[in-house]
Amino acid sequence: MANLCLKLLGHQIAWSAKIGFVFLCVDKLILGPKVTIGHFNFIYIKNLTIEDEGYIGKLNVIKGPLSCVFKKRGAIGNLNFIKRSAIGITYGEARLELGELTKLTTRHYIDVTRDIIFGDFSILAGSGSQMWTHGYVHGQSGAERIRVDGEIKVGNNVYIGSRCIFNPGVLIGDGVTVGGNSAVTKNLIEKGMYMSQRLRHVEKDINEVRNRLIKVTDFDTLDDVYEK
Repeated sequence: MANLCLKLLGHQIAWSAKIGFVFLCVDKLILGPKVTIGHFNFIYIKNLTIEDEGYIGKLNVIKGPLSCVFKKRGAIGNLNFIKRSAIGITYGEARLELGELTKLTTRHYIDVTRDIIFGDFSILAGSGSQMWTHGYVHGQSGAERIRVDGEIKVGNNVYIGSRCIFNPGVLIGDGVTVGGNSAVTKNLIEKGMYMSQRLRHVEKDINEVRNRLIKVTDFDTLDDVYEK
């Protein structure tokens, strides 16, 4: 019955797709054959596309002015929180994209201020990882600060262990393994395994950051925003 009602509203739903007891509010919904959306999800976004055999588990929160695209057998597990703040705080379009047979497992926090794009056959494994596509640089005194946004791209055949934290603007190349409890602050291009290192001091000045990055001027935002 749910599939028929959604079809009548103009959405593209395969007859073999299954939708559980969920709150689902989207502008455009495309569900391919054998797609499953489990019980007790809260999904309030612009567009949701899940290709053949993809699925969303249970008890996930996905909300904000963003689009989600899952390629064939792309999936989200249970109890994840995927969020984008309202336009005015954010700007333009943003999307979460999962490639073929790529999965976000459980209890991860995903900030989609800017795009987060996974390639094929990759996994955000375990639990408790965070992906951030925005952050702030504060002046050395007073109230001055600027926001720095940057999309996150994860390649094909990437494994990411539990409790990793991703900073804005990082790129993970194909065939990379990120060990658990790692802080990813720069691009990881060469194939192989990466683990966190000891804390190190890095000089950081707000004016240097401002001069190095590109200011967002085409949108009205609450903060001064710069893109990595």
